[in-house]
Amino acid sequence: MTTTERRCFKMYPKISKVKGKRYLRIMESKRENGKVKQHTVINFGNIDKYSKKDITKLVDSLFKIFEIDEYEKIEDDLMEEIARRNYGAKVIVNKIFERYEMKRYFERLDKEIKYNAEEMLKIMVMNRIVEPKSKLGIFNNLEYFGYNKVEVKKEKDLEEKDVMLHWLYRTLDILADNKESIEKHMYNQRISLFNTTVDLVFYDVTTLAFETQQTNEILQMGYSKDKKFNESQIVLGMSIDQDRMPVSFDIYAGNTFEGHTFKDSIEKMKKEYQLGKVIVVADRGMMSKKNIEVVENSNYEFIVGKSIKQIKKVNIFEGEFIELAKGIKYREVEYENKRLLIIYSEERAKKDRADRLRLIEKAKKMLEEGNIDSKSKRGAKKYLKEQNKQNYILDIEKIENDEKYDGYYGIITNTKLSPKEILEQYHTLWKVEETFRTLKNYLETRPVFHWTPKRIKGHIVMSFISYIIQRTLELELEKNNIEYSHEKIREAIKKMEYSEIRLKDKLFALRANLNDFQKAILKTLKIEKPKKMMELDEFKKIIS
Repeated sequence: MTTTERRCFKMYPKISKVKGKRYLRIMESKRENGKVKQHTVINFGNIDKYSKKDITKLVDSLFKIFEIDEYEKIEDDLMEEIARRNYGAKVIVNKIFERYEMKRYFERLDKEIKYNAEEMLKIMVMNRIVEPKSKLGIFNNLEYFGYNKVEVKKEKDLEEKDVMLHWLYRTLDILADNKESIEKHMYNQRISLFNTTVDLVFYDVTTLAFETQQTNEILQMGYSKDKKFNESQIVLGMSIDQDRMPVSFDIYAGNTFEGHTFKDSIEKMKKEYQLGKVIVVADRGMMSKKNIEVVENSNYEFIVGKSIKQIKKVNIFEGEFIELAKGIKYREVEYENKRLLIIYSEERAKKDRADRLRLIEKAKKMLEEGNIDSKSKRGAKKYLKEQNKQNYILDIEKIENDEKYDGYYGIITNTKLSPKEILEQYHTLWKVEETFRTLKNYLETRPVFHWTPKRIKGHIVMSFISYIIQRTLELELEKNNIEYSHEKIREAIKKMEYSEIRLKDKLFALRANLNDFQKAILKTLKIEKPKKMMELDEFKKIIS
């Protein structure tokens, strides 16, 4: 067919009336051998027997087959965009809240609550996932998620989507009051939801900094994980399972030594969660001799780091080392009736050396500038020694002694796992670090702008729930072999928007186009993709 012939080709509908009845045919007009001819392509017969609903379904199907945007030919000047809102966060949070039966949980709470506390929690979780803001910031951004900001209104006059600021703060108090039961409810729902068991528990501690230097029973000045001394903080201890899903957490005063938090966590797991055989994996800072006894008395197994320099009864450099993997070798000995694995890693040796050289350079600079904090024993100061009062020199003996231990570290365990399995489980402590990074940076648990212990606790419970919702989505994506990242998920949900438009004096919702990843999220959670355009009231019903 030539270009000229293609231009002459077209299809059009034709209605014929016979004895008062209407008959519809789809005609085709095209040029053949220089002449234009018409052919019947489809004969629909008597169209009066079809309902409007039948025709609408047919048209929708044709649009879908030919990938045509139903409203793409509407002139721009006929449409007026009134507002742009997000629907993705709402449909996703709604779906995962349903899976965790959060509505049932909140219905069992205090009957005196006069507003929908579950809905307030959803709003805060949506905000955490899409773009974390303060509670006042959430309140001022409510319309973006389809809610109404209400400053002053009689409660009897409030509508379903109305939100008052004090409801958000009151919900934090409810979360704080019910922390333990929320943890347990979400844990039990998750075990049921994913048909899984927890037999490996990682435990670690982090600090959460506050934009203040004021203190109270939990806000205390302490040495933070970010090496800060000038902010008050709290200490957060958390147990996490093999899927990087939190099991439980506890809040401690900011000056609490991290090792002292461990006993509470183990006793709580034993009492509240009826876990079976469990291996507790923790870093060396956590596991004093007393903490190891706590784990053993709970009939749990453990894999914990051990500072190699603290081992006095064993010469770690003697004996034959066995290659475990490329660049890694080990030797196993008995130590205080436990298995001790002495590990040597070439990669770790490089890191230890680089860290030490950096501290040595810093120590030299401290000597040159005469800027030495005599009270501090941390960091570069450990490579300086005092010759006489306020006169320091480089501690060569200390430097040479540390150099001997480059690449060596210890792992103590009471398990019967193979050395390779022990090393693998110990190295998966990064799961805890990754979770804390997500909680602190991605969900922006900090900086925290609440000052009272109860509000702080409520804020962290809300962040804990937000992370579980986020992680549940990630696990579903993993199950379906869909690649993701935290930022990719955040951007995808953030861009699931719709425009409220006025078209010929009627209000419509015009959904933004979805990319493949956004479609995959909705499909994975079994959420029906909203139509490209529909009446606004109908769209709101669907996303609610």
